Amino acid sequence: MKKEKVNNQVQRTTVKALFHRDGKILLQKDHKGKWEMPGGKIQFGESPKEALRREVKEELGYGNIIINSLVDAWTFNVVVDEIDYQFIVIVFNTESDNYQNDISQEHIDCRWISFDEVKDLNMRDGYKDAINKFRNDNKL
Repeated sequence: MKKEKVNNQVQRTTVKALFHRDGKILLQKDHKGKWEMPGGKIQFGESPKEALRREVKEELGYGNIIINSLVDAWTFNVVVDEIDYQFIVIVFNTESDNYQNDISQEHIDCRWISFDEVKDLNMRDGYKDAINKFRNDNKL
């Protein structure tokens, strides 16, 4: 009997917080040297906003955030151990009343970076596009 080919595709949905102030965006650098926005995967049963609140608290220690409008949504694919992962990234305009940065073990750096510096960062194009869209939409 012939075996069926195993489907090696997995889809994950993530939420990201676009924190901004004084012409800068809060970004984190992962252990591979890539910059990204704070946030992470939506767990089963969570809404996107619940997941974003949990992830921001875990990564930055911000317990009280305000999640405003949707900025952008985009996708990217990564193949790991013969599994093709598609990530759906949902970006929200987000605020906090406490901008003291705690760095989680998931990241090696966390800092405020000017809009103009973003284009030169080692970062997925989807993040850059979302930041530019936010900047243009808000005339910053």
